[in-house]
Amino acid sequence: MWTPPLPNFDRGLGGVARRAPAVQARALYEAARAVDPGARIAVVAWLGYDPPEGLSLEAARDLRARAGAANLVAFVRALPARAAVTLIGHSYGALVVGLAAPRLPRVADVVALGAPGMGAAHASDLGGARVWSALATDDWIRRVPQLRILHLGHGRRPSASRFGARALPTTGVAGHDGYLSPGSATLSAVAGVVTGHAETPAAA
Repeated sequence: MWTPPLPNFDRGLGGVARRAPAVQARALYEAARAVDPGARIAVVAWLGYDPPEGLSLEAARDLRARAGAANLVAFVRALPARAAVTLIGHSYGALVVGLAAPRLPRVADVVALGAPGMGAAHASDLGGARVWSALATDDWIRRVPQLRILHLGHGRRPSASRFGARALPTTGVAGHDGYLSPGSATLSAVAGVVTGHAETPAAA
């Protein structure tokens, strides 16, 4: 039985391909193979929760992220024990990753792209993984307030110097959805993280 592709997952929100998780996953896989052709890697585009859409009260709360984090923890724990795992979260997905990471000691690297926050005050709160962050200069997420009151707000942005994440370059990134677009410096840098060939600047 043939199942048509999901409109947002495979084609991108609003029909914009660079927004599609499946398109971004393929771009990352190809970039990683370019960095290390012999690397044995798999890139999984995971969306195991119902993310909020647009600027809304649900997007400002962490309740859906908490549900997603529980599902992500279960998914990662089910992977083969010998597999090295890097978690990459974009936008609200970075909050999901941030909430899941402390329960996943096997994860060596966590990458936040265009993140409003990760539900933590400092990178050291994320379970010991190396934390990387990219925030483009024209990304509208910069206008989201950095606050956290109970379940409202997502805390300090990982791109803030006090958070302590390692900065990734953003040359060639346009807006909020271009981090994993071919030709962006962020895509190449994330591929380096995934394959273990990343430059390791001191944490901010």
